[in-house]
Amino acid sequence: MLYGAFAVADHLTIGLVIQPQLFALFTLINIAQCYYYGYKWSIRFTVICGMLLSIAYAGLHIGIYFALKKPLDNGNTKAESAMGILPAVFIALGFFPEYYICIKEKSVEMSNFFLALDISGGVFSTLSLAFDHTFNYVASIMYLIVVLLDLILLFMKYYYKWRNRQNKLLDQERGDESCSPSARSFQDNVASPGPTETLACPIPDIRKDSISGENIPNL
Repeated sequence: MLYGAFAVADHLTIGLVIQPQLFALFTLINIAQCYYYGYKWSIRFTVICGMLLSIAYAGLHIGIYFALKKPLDNGNTKAESAMGILPAVFIALGFFPEYYICIKEKSVEMSNFFLALDISGGVFSTLSLAFDHTFNYVASIMYLIVVLLDLILLFMKYYYKWRNRQNKLLDQERGDESCSPSARSFQDNVASPGPTETLACPIPDIRKDSISGENIPNL
C-alpha cells in the first residue's frame, strides 16, 4: 500500500504503478481464501469482508497519495522518500520468518520457478527505472532488496540440498561398514560368551543311571 501510493505520487512508469496494485489484489484474494478454507467462512461473508477490506485499502491509498502530494508540491521530498524506503524495510522483515523456518528445518521448501520469477521481477523493475528520464534510487531499493533476499534463499536451498545428500551418503557408508564380514564377525565374537562368562540358563550335566541306563540330568 505504501509503495503503491509512492509510485503514483512519484510518477513512475505505468508498469511500476500497476505492479503494487496487482500485488495488493492477489494478497486480498489470498487472505479471503485463508478465511474461507481455514475458518470455514461462508462464500457470501467472505466476499463481503473482502470488498470491505478492498474499499478500506483504496481509501488509505488515496489518503496517503494526497498526504504525499502536498509536500511534493512544496519541494519537500522527505515524506516521499520515507514511503519508498518503509516498504523495503517491511519486505525485509517479512523474509526473516522464512529464514528462521528454513534454518530450523534445514531445507527450503520453495520452487526454483517461484524464486526465478521473483528475482526476474526485481531485476526487470530496476532496469525499467534506468530507462526512465531520471533513475529513482529510492524506488530501486525495494527491488534490489527482493533480489538479494531471494538469492540468499536460493543459496540456502542448494546448500541444504547438498548437505542433506552428503549426510545420506555418510549414513549409507556407515550402514555398509556395519554389514561387512569383518564387522559381523566382530559382532559375533562380542555376542558369544567367553570362557569366564556364565550363561543365564546353565546347561545341565547329563549322566547315565547305573541301573536303568537312562540319561538323567544332574541338577
